[in-house]
Amino acid sequence: MDSEHKPKPDPGSVSPSPASPFAAVGAVAGLGLQFALSILLFLLAGQWIDRKLGTEPLFLIGFVFIGAGASFFSIYRKLVEQQRREAERKRQ
Repeated sequence: MDSEHKPKPDPGSVSPSPASPFAAVGAVAGLGLQFALSILLFLLAGQWIDRKLGTEPLFLIGFVFIGAGASFFSIYRKLVEQQRREAERKRQ
């Protein structure tokens, strides 16, 4: 088989590699934005519950920690999945 006539892979079967360093910067910025928005959302929810129940900092503090923990876990899963895909791509 001639090396010039390689069969094309099925669409979606090959993960695209970043075309530029800006792609990696965008991915990291997206993770940071997700982290900040998650904490902010949980902070506001905890503050709202505290106002309704009159338990001032209790739910606010608890929800901030829950938001941070959930966000850390989500980011961790995404990074592990990305590393798995890169290792798989290198094996091919």
